[in-house]
Formats: sequence, C-alpha cells, structure tokens
Amino acid sequence: MKSQRNWWIVLIVVAVLSLTLAGCASLQKNAVKDVEGLLARAGFRQMPADTPQKLAHLKSLPQNKIIHRTRNGNPYIVYADASYCICMYVGNETNLRNYRNLEIQQNENPVELLNQPEIVTGERWSDIWGPSK
Repeated sequence: MKSQRNWWIVLIVVAVLSLTLAGCASLQKNAVKDVEGLLARAGFRQMPADTPQKLAHLKSLPQNKIIHRTRNGNPYIVYADASYCICMYVGNETNLRNYRNLEIQQNENPVELLNQPEIVTGERWSDIWGPSK
C-alpha cells in the first residue's frame, strides 16, 4: 500500500516538473519573438541564415543578445537567433535607439548589451552575408 502511494507521488512530481519545463520553454520562445518584433519595428534588417556557412557563423555568435560588431571600420548592432528565426538582425546605433524607445514604451527590460564587442572582419561578413547597406 505504501509503495503504491509513493509511486503516485513520484508520478505527480514528474508531471509537475514536465509541465514547468514546457512552460519555461514556451515563455522563452515568446520573449525572443517579442524582441525580434521590436527589432524589426526599430529598423533592423532580418538576414536569414540560408546557407550552411551563414548558419555556422550564426551559431558561433552569442545567441539572443544585442552585440556590437565592426565591419570595414563601421559599427553595427547584431542580434543572432539560431533557434527561432534562424536569422540575424543587423542595424546601427539609430536602430538601437529606436529599439530601446520601443522597449521602454512596452515596459520591457532592456536586452543585455555586451561590454566587450567581438569583431567580425569585413571579408568574412561580406563573403557569408553579402554586402551591407
């Protein structure tokens, strides 16, 4: 009798943990979707990873974070997402300011900016993602 009761307790705990993890994954996906919507509204260009080289490069970037990059001496703001849209959003400082304003209007917490920007060379960027605008 006691072992049957213990079995039910274990089953309930496993069910609760499974539902909790599924809920967290759903919330994270929604948060990424919200950020990407704001990035698009702020003027960032969505660049799909439509070749194996782009996908490999996309996966090498910090995921779901706004980061600074430099190409040919020009600063860019990049947001990489290898899971949801399988793309990268690229913009400039004006786009970032627009994004921050939209984010404040929606009372969202700012996406973390990395203190130390990583550098992508112009050749690698051009060869993989094409020319910039």
